[in-house]
Amino acid sequence: MGQCLRICATALAVAFTLTVGACGRDTKDDAGENGAVIEISKLDSGNYPTTPSDVEKTRTDDSGAVREAIKIGAATPFVMEVDNRFIFDYHGYISRILTPRSKPEFTGTKLESGEFNTIAPGLVAGWYTFGQRRAEPGLGREIEMDVIRFSSSDSAKIAAQALADRTPGEGFRITDYPAARTTYVPKVPYGSPRMASWLAHDDMLLYVRVDDPISIPFDPAEQADLVKRAFDKIIEGLKGYSPTPIDQIKSLQLDVDGLLSRTLPFDKDNRPSGSDPTAVYPKHAAVHFAQHPNLTMAALDDAGVDDIAESATVIYRTRDASSTTRLIAALEASDLDEENYAKVDSPTNLPTAQCYNAKPGISSPSNYPPVCWIAFDRYVARVGGRNVQDLHQRTAAQYKLLASGR
Repeated sequence: MGQCLRICATALAVAFTLTVGACGRDTKDDAGENGAVIEISKLDSGNYPTTPSDVEKTRTDDSGAVREAIKIGAATPFVMEVDNRFIFDYHGYISRILTPRSKPEFTGTKLESGEFNTIAPGLVAGWYTFGQRRAEPGLGREIEMDVIRFSSSDSAKIAAQALADRTPGEGFRITDYPAARTTYVPKVPYGSPRMASWLAHDDMLLYVRVDDPISIPFDPAEQADLVKRAFDKIIEGLKGYSPTPIDQIKSLQLDVDGLLSRTLPFDKDNRPSGSDPTAVYPKHAAVHFAQHPNLTMAALDDAGVDDIAESATVIYRTRDASSTTRLIAALEASDLDEENYAKVDSPTNLPTAQCYNAKPGISSPSNYPPVCWIAFDRYVARVGGRNVQDLHQRTAAQYKLLASGR
């Protein structure tokens, strides 16, 4: 839970498109939830930005590949769709994006640091996902799935062969997939017995790994059935993926309907130590980050969420304004540990914000940083901060970003 809140506060505000903004009313005030009038000019946003950013100024050589990876993520099934018992993901909020700069790491594969591009050249973009049987790691089976696009079908085949050659274990055959290279390790001194399988499918490399710390003896046939079902679901999902021509990937649009430009950007004090998650994610791609994807998907479906913009804040675009209240209630129930969190005052002049902080006297309060949820029209924003004062200013700034142009 602590990791979820720390990173979600810096993880997955959305605002109106330029067209909608231009058509909005001229007043600078907003009628908030339950008719409360928010006087935007009286909100204390400190030194945080309150006008939409120019997302194009953030473009890097990797930006297009990130967008393509998210497209792949939107077509990648959840592990729970392979087997509905795998409804947990303790990897929540770890980046799922794979690019030539953010290369995949395959547990149990004998790869030397920095040699991926040498033995498996041509990586374009890809996506990683994960699922497990139990809420805590190591107490049940776990499945990893990687879906990686290469520059050609030949490159995908070379990668599958080379990576399989670096994966130790006994060989095994996957039903209906004779071309898959599969090995299993029934016993290891540290970690879990596992099965790993590599399959080239057109210009895509598919990788499925099943870790099984509890089955004694390790049954390769049972694990192979999971691998087969995973390949079935991945290939079915890829029918919904429209690959961008390689020469157009670098110019892919970074924002969607102006959503990302209205998130609160990272600053030097809260920039993530790993991959920067800043992007717009279709709902399906975003749910891969959830620690409880079944519950998260149900909440987003109920609210009619289509896209989620992420930077230092997380913004959800819902079906309509009436859906925001239900979504906030669902997100609070999912994210907050009632034993360790208590409600705190909303920012001054922003009474509709729902804010929480660690209860006084709890151990490890840094694991429970303060958080607020706000709604504006059909948008919900989740805002985190270093302390309550900082949180209030960030929340006010995010509200102003959502209201900008109205």
